[in-house]
Amino acid sequence: MKPSFASFDFSRTPQQRRRQRELGFYRWLAVAALLGCLIAAVPGLRVWWHTASLQQANAMLTQALQKMAPQVQQTSALRARIEALNTQLSAQEQLARRRQQAIQLLRGAAQAGNPQTRLQRVMLQAERAELRGHAATAQAVQEYAAALTGAGLDGATLNDLHAEDRGYAFSIVIPLASPAANATQEPK
Repeated sequence: MKPSFASFDFSRTPQQRRRQRELGFYRWLAVAALLGCLIAAVPGLRVWWHTASLQQANAMLTQALQKMAPQVQQTSALRARIEALNTQLSAQEQLARRRQQAIQLLRGAAQAGNPQTRLQRVMLQAERAELRGHAATAQAVQEYAAALTGAGLDGATLNDLHAEDRGYAFSIVIPLASPAANATQEPK
């Protein structure tokens, strides 16, 4: 850039003019440094501002969590109680299904009964029922097993038959529908 004579001040000595140029340079340098510091400080200020707002939000959240802590404990206690009640309900439903199976078994055994057979023990197990009894003849036991099938207790099979002093002791096994199969059939 060419020096402009219109802005040239001849009333000052060369040292004063040089000093004035140096001061102008230092002023521009200070302005540039200040502008650089401001540019560098803006992200720092933004981080500080956001950190302060995050700390304030965290404090509010902590207070809200402290207020909600009893409700959370109450909710978890209620969930545990509901789970225990559901377990108890499923046990009651299983017991009701077992009772229905027992009723069906006893009804079928009563319908199939004949005067030559006498039941001594009825056992209801998880997947099967067992009828133990005494009969006068082996033929009466065979007829009783066939009558059980006719009375709705499908799959009745003679499991054990042996002679005793006054007739025959027998054991008849009847498969029962699983509780899961009963549960799927009930909604119909």
